[in-house]
Amino acid sequence: MIEPPMSSAARHSARDLVASGLLDLDWIAAQLGTEPGTPEDAARAVINTPDISPHPLFEATWLPGKGVWQAGDLPPSLWYVTEGPRRNRLAPHPLINTERIHEENSAARDHEFGPLAWWAAHATRDTPLPVRRGYPHISWGEFRDNALRAAREWQVLSYLDANPGAHQHSPETPGPVVSVLMSAQDVGPLLGPTVAALQAQTLDQWELLVLDRGSIDATGSIASDVAAGDARVRVIMGSRTQLGRTFNRGLQRARGEFVAFLEPGHLWHPEFLARAVGVLRAGDRSAVHAFPGRETRLSGELVTASQFDLGTTLLRRSVLTALDGFDEGDSEETVADLVRRLRAGDLDWANPLVLLRGVTEDTPQTVNWEAAQATARVVGQTSVVLPMGAGSRGTIDWLLAGGPDVDIVVVTARDRRGPHLLTSALAALLPGVTAVSVPAGTSITSAMDIGIAHSTGDAVVLVRPEAQPAPGIVRALADAVHDDGVALVQPLVLDRRGLVLSAGATFPRGDERLGLLLTGYPASDARRLGRTEIPAPASPVVALQADRLTALRGLDPLFEDVLAETDLGLRALASGAGASVLVPDVTVTSRTAYADPADLKVALSALRSRRHQVPEDHTPELWRAVGFDVTGVRTRRVAADPDDPESDSVLLQEQVVRAVRGIDESPPRLRWTIDTAAPAGPRGERWGDTHFARSLAAALERCGQDVSVDSRDARDRATRDHDDVVLVLRGLDLVPPHPHALNMEWIISHPDLVTAAEVKGFDLVYAASVSWPAQVRRDWGLHVAPLLQCTDPRYFHPDRGVPDTGPAVLFVGNSRGVFRHAVRTALAAETDLTVHGADWDEYLDPQMVASSGVPNDEVGVLYATAGVVLNDHHVDMRRDSFLSNRLFDAAACGARIATDEVSGLDETFGALVQPFADEHDLARLVRPPYAAFPDHETRRELARRVIAEHTFDQRAATLVEDAVRALRARER
Repeated sequence: MIEPPMSSAARHSARDLVASGLLDLDWIAAQLGTEPGTPEDAARAVINTPDISPHPLFEATWLPGKGVWQAGDLPPSLWYVTEGPRRNRLAPHPLINTERIHEENSAARDHEFGPLAWWAAHATRDTPLPVRRGYPHISWGEFRDNALRAAREWQVLSYLDANPGAHQHSPETPGPVVSVLMSAQDVGPLLGPTVAALQAQTLDQWELLVLDRGSIDATGSIASDVAAGDARVRVIMGSRTQLGRTFNRGLQRARGEFVAFLEPGHLWHPEFLARAVGVLRAGDRSAVHAFPGRETRLSGELVTASQFDLGTTLLRRSVLTALDGFDEGDSEETVADLVRRLRAGDLDWANPLVLLRGVTEDTPQTVNWEAAQATARVVGQTSVVLPMGAGSRGTIDWLLAGGPDVDIVVVTARDRRGPHLLTSALAALLPGVTAVSVPAGTSITSAMDIGIAHSTGDAVVLVRPEAQPAPGIVRALADAVHDDGVALVQPLVLDRRGLVLSAGATFPRGDERLGLLLTGYPASDARRLGRTEIPAPASPVVALQADRLTALRGLDPLFEDVLAETDLGLRALASGAGASVLVPDVTVTSRTAYADPADLKVALSALRSRRHQVPEDHTPELWRAVGFDVTGVRTRRVAADPDDPESDSVLLQEQVVRAVRGIDESPPRLRWTIDTAAPAGPRGERWGDTHFARSLAAALERCGQDVSVDSRDARDRATRDHDDVVLVLRGLDLVPPHPHALNMEWIISHPDLVTAAEVKGFDLVYAASVSWPAQVRRDWGLHVAPLLQCTDPRYFHPDRGVPDTGPAVLFVGNSRGVFRHAVRTALAAETDLTVHGADWDEYLDPQMVASSGVPNDEVGVLYATAGVVLNDHHVDMRRDSFLSNRLFDAAACGARIATDEVSGLDETFGALVQPFADEHDLARLVRPPYAAFPDHETRRELARRVIAEHTFDQRAATLVEDAVRALRARER
């Protein structure tokens, strides 16, 4: 076939890709199965072939902002290398942290083809991958080797998937490729069908050695007749000797590169040899074990007590020779002994090979559950079963959950090349990870069941692809499944706004019509429930004891992608295994809606067809526990496109609730929402507003209030209609007052953004300044109460660390896109500066930036141990005396603090805080022995004074008192 010539534009693009250095010819050849003739041919293959990656560290599914390159009709690799500055912050692979490349190599920022291209040009085999901090050390050479091996294996199996039953032949091998050894003793009737299945193998280069062990039936004559008709079959007569000696006799006569063991009566999948040989050759591996699905055997001379089946294993003959074959003693554990030596040795096993015959409605199972139940489990170990979806986000964090007492079984379908290759490559590098490859089109639920069959722990956590991992989730769920009366546990499922997606399945009408508990409510409502029984789970993550899971025969494949866990919980309850339990202090975030409406409609139909006995609905008691009365049930339409009445939709049940009047309780218990300008998710963790709001919420709850914290993404939730008070922490965002709640605003920064109209719209307004409220009263005639910022003594106090054992000069904060005054002045003063924070790569030498962020509960240690802590303010905050939160936190630790000039410093903090005007002032302040600051004991005393006067508990008491007074005034 003659390919059309490339246009000059396409040729130029190919040259760009070649010049970028992000064109790994071995990698491209491994994916294509053919060697490109030239680098330009390889570039053209990447450009013209969908879903082919140019480099092991480039995956389009990971590339943020992919809509940009899609809109430009460019392949993602071309978009990346030609885009320019916009791509410099984009990570094209989950193992690449571009921020770290910039921090460690400033020249990477100016590279023509981006930071990854710069890194690739300078990396050697021993260079560690520029991964996110906290990830394990992985060298470029070892990752590339494993990625190439995974790509070759994927290409072989994908070809066989696309050409089922195709004849396979190795012309470069003149003799048999595989020697098949069969021990035969009085098994005459079984030989015919067994050999027929072998003869049906798509790889025909095999030899069968029938090792007769002194049979007294027709075994010998039947085997001889077969051999007479097929030259590939040889019969070796022998006596009734030990099994090990028999197999060793066969190994001495074997000629194949590989050896397999075939038990009479065992009918191999027709592609077993072709796939096993293809994988071992492609990856240059030593052994592979096949998983034949529901046909897995429970007994036989080749099946060990742990259900390892030597009869579905292919080995290089050299491996058996190196092990000196089988033990020839009288023990009945001959096969088990060999398997132990194979698994204990330094053997290069390929990932398990999944062989499934057609799954029909009559035989829907993909797993032999009797064999799964018979498998020995490791006590105290937890297995995480993770089928991969279309993307690879979250993959690494789940894989890193593996360890001494946690193993990960990740199941990937071969039609998802990127995630498949990533997980297969990492499985060989990370402890406790097993990667299982399944055919294209395997449903998520079937993949989950296959993963269960490969798990080893006595507890199993099932994870669907949409679930984002959270620290500690595996251990917390595994511990909960061992409680009495518990069959299954689920975490609290949140959406990407941080709101509840599901706290469990409910059946409020007493039939199979489904609802989701607490959907759309803040997570704090669910957490107030504590650990509680729910009718059934509705979660992408659930956990069970392994013996209960296998006794229930895993997940029902009828539920391809949703509600399988709900069905499992209902079956567990009906069988007497135990109840489903919500563990609300453990959360998982779902990257998607609970389910696509079309998929959910099909799953609801399947759930009805199972005719479950629906448990009695006790969810009104749960609602009451979080402050609501149930007044009815309504049906809610959930549509793929709410604005299109013709779009796919499904009907869910929803309980109608009314908040209990907390103002009437004694003492009053109000529902509060704290509104912040911070975004949801990991980005919000970098915002001081997030941690400020959480500390304030905790203080309000200690005052007996029910409090939620909303990110800006959750601001429009409908369930705010139940709140008594909405408290806006005014930062960058203008937040409209709620039409029904008591509206309170606490202006903690950016006073220039606040207008008289905004202040007038709120019922109560506070400002973190003493002078600004007086100015507002003069200029606008409006009342604003002074309420300074404060500190949380749980994290900030003088005993957090030993003074002067940390950084000499410390700044903790993000750049916010500007060269901040404190940092700029510290550089001009030539101080020994250490910075913790994000987005400093444009302004600072990477050596000065110790981290891109510090957990809030560890910041106090830095403050307490530093020589001097730096602080600064926005211009309007400095002018209007808005004292920053950093001042209160550092002062509570007894730190020496240098800041820009703001009025009110001495009155609030005493001599702990010293102002500087320029670099000369700052150089004087940070020079030991720090003459401008008090001694250690005086600083501790001043810190205790700050804690006595300026904590969140004191601010919360003021806010509660004012809110109760205002609400009662409304009713008069």
